[in-house]
Amino acid sequence: MPQDGYSFLKRKLTHLQSSHMGKLFLDKKFFHYTWIGIFISVLNVFLLWLLIDILSISTVVSSILVIGLTFIIRYVLFRRFEAL
Repeated sequence: MPQDGYSFLKRKLTHLQSSHMGKLFLDKKFFHYTWIGIFISVLNVFLLWLLIDILSISTVVSSILVIGLTFIIRYVLFRRFEAL
């Protein structure tokens, strides 16, 4: 008897939730850690582009400023969302 897509997905999700790796990846902390990492990466690229290309600030100075700033922002976001 063929299965419908819903019951197949439901069984797979149940299996994923019960596995060790599934518990890791479906954890709320992992979700916050992931989106914060993506946000910081995009912010790094944008700020470096802005400071180097638009404002014509030296590459070394821009890199130091952006890396320092995003390091602090990352820490604040991790603490705020309890992703540490």
